[in-house]
Amino acid sequence: MPPIRTGLDERMKSIQQELKEYFEEAQHVYADAIGAFTKLDSQVYSEAKAVRAKAREVNWDLTNNLLLILSLNQPLMKDLRIVATYLRAVDTVERLVRHARDIARSDRSIDENADELPDEIVQPVCDMHRSLNALIDITVECLTNGSEVPGDEVRALWSAVKASHAEAVTALSVLKSDAMGGKHARLEVVNIVNRVDRSAYNIVRLNGMWHHALNNENIILD
Repeated sequence: MPPIRTGLDERMKSIQQELKEYFEEAQHVYADAIGAFTKLDSQVYSEAKAVRAKAREVNWDLTNNLLLILSLNQPLMKDLRIVATYLRAVDTVERLVRHARDIARSDRSIDENADELPDEIVQPVCDMHRSLNALIDITVECLTNGSEVPGDEVRALWSAVKASHAEAVTALSVLKSDAMGGKHARLEVVNIVNRVDRSAYNIVRLNGMWHHALNNENIILD
């Protein structure tokens, strides 16, 4: 009996559009959290918490819709790999939102202890965020339009993230805690630096999974 593909393309297009909107919302709250870090604005945390709560609902709905495709459409092997990647993407976006929430929470704590942060730490974090945003843009293009992963570009952006992360770690190793509002605030800065790095890593791994979904072969991006 041949696979039942009635309605599969329409369902996949709907998933792609929802994923695109999900990514965009994650990018928005992430940008707000990083902006709050640079300006020592503690007010973003409430918004980030609300977006995080909504992300859980979107995660649940998208996951159920993808499982529905598996149960109704009997997708072929390539389709199965794509659905599996979309499931990973849903989880990855939820993690992005969670990381943004964590950054916003750290912003609030730093704002209570520091008047301003040294540029030596702010600039690398902003550079990491720009590279992360570019990685997300590539990922959305690939997942929603079925495009091949531009491996060299992804590797270059990941290298830029690692270089900026190393720069931030170096700054943290030489800057005194007083320059960041004390020991507790310093730990919050460390948390922010590591969250952005982890977000970028998750996106790079998702690109690797997408390449496998399209080509049934592994690719090293990290």
